[in-house]
Amino acid sequence: MTKKTSEADALRKALRRADTSLLVYAVALFQVSAMLLLTLRTDPIDRQALLLAGAMPAVTLLCAKGLPRFWKIDRVVLTLVLFLCSVSLVTLTAIARASVTALTQAVYIAVGLFGMVVGIVFIRHFRHWNRWKIVFMALSVAFIALPLAIGETKYGAKNWIQVVPDVVSVQPSEFVKMSLMVVLAACLSERQSRAMKLLSILFGAALCGVLLLERDLGALLLYFLTTVILYFIATSNGWLSLAGLGVGAAGAVGAYYVFDLVRERVRIWQNPWADAADSGYQLIQSLIAIGSGGLIGMGLGLGMPRMIPLYHSDFVFAAICEQFGMIFALCLLAVYALVILRGISIAMSCRDGFHALLAFGIVTILGLQTLLIVGGNIRLIPLTGVTLPFIAAGGSSMVSCLTGVGMLLGISSLNADQDEEDVRRAQWQEGERA
Repeated sequence: MTKKTSEADALRKALRRADTSLLVYAVALFQVSAMLLLTLRTDPIDRQALLLAGAMPAVTLLCAKGLPRFWKIDRVVLTLVLFLCSVSLVTLTAIARASVTALTQAVYIAVGLFGMVVGIVFIRHFRHWNRWKIVFMALSVAFIALPLAIGETKYGAKNWIQVVPDVVSVQPSEFVKMSLMVVLAACLSERQSRAMKLLSILFGAALCGVLLLERDLGALLLYFLTTVILYFIATSNGWLSLAGLGVGAAGAVGAYYVFDLVRERVRIWQNPWADAADSGYQLIQSLIAIGSGGLIGMGLGLGMPRMIPLYHSDFVFAAICEQFGMIFALCLLAVYALVILRGISIAMSCRDGFHALLAFGIVTILGLQTLLIVGGNIRLIPLTGVTLPFIAAGGSSMVSCLTGVGMLLGISSLNADQDEEDVRRAQWQEGERA
């Protein structure tokens, strides 16, 4: 082992052991101060905001201080994700209507935190990935195709299943994302097996085909790019990966001519002011909201973010820009970048290919989601319909993202266990030599 390699390993281990107490307390302070401000904005006081002012820091401290006592997880990733969830609750408390309440979002986050714990346990104790990958494939294709039989159409895509009519609905494509990561990591980590590599491509293509039938084009783009990126990371086959991107580009051009929805979104992206009162209205209001917020924002509960029809989901980033300002929004993007960088560090510290690819896959899909939705909000790219991880209102996205983070934290705990094992082995070898 070279000196530079040993120094890099020592740095990664030190980062994993870094004390995050100040960061945790800063997040708790943000939660309490923001919620108390929202509590006092109305007369009588907002009791829901007052309840969340006490519950949010309590849950944050419980998770950030309690979970590391059971597993040696990456506390920085955990704390930053809890901060993003708190931004979701603060934003929805400030601007949401009665039909989209922060209390409902808090329930989704609570379920997601349970999913996070399940993800940690799953990664740490499930071992027979190769034996079960065919089962994962079959269940994933069947589940994601379920809306074709019993689903309902929202915003032009038939991708929702009503579990309890008008109360609870589920978007299968959000949950199958994690299964996609597991299957791709299991197949592509077998370096010598061409059949497994082909199987991974066919699996990704099958999921994309189902999403095409459902007209869920945002999820299709996410699945396709993630599959290509993971394939390149696993194989370093640049030509085949470029060929895959070429096929995707040809498919995007074909979708433009086949689907009215795609043509409309491209047309809105090119010139939303051509139909400012109808199809371009939402994007125009998003741009106005971002501009109105300026650098420091208009303040919690101020401004007119509700002028954006989907202010709580597809355009929540624009609502945040209006409330908090561009400086805060850029800091928010920096938090996403830190989570992704920490995830990459976790992947690079893995001792086996499966966990490394799985960690890369999780941060890839989170990064792509963030890029696609923020790019659509600021008119950098056409709107895709994906959600902003950990912040946008909705249960399926929140639960799946937090479960994915749980899997990432589980991988980080396995890395820490291996580090301790390496230290003990080195100490034993030194003792033997002595």
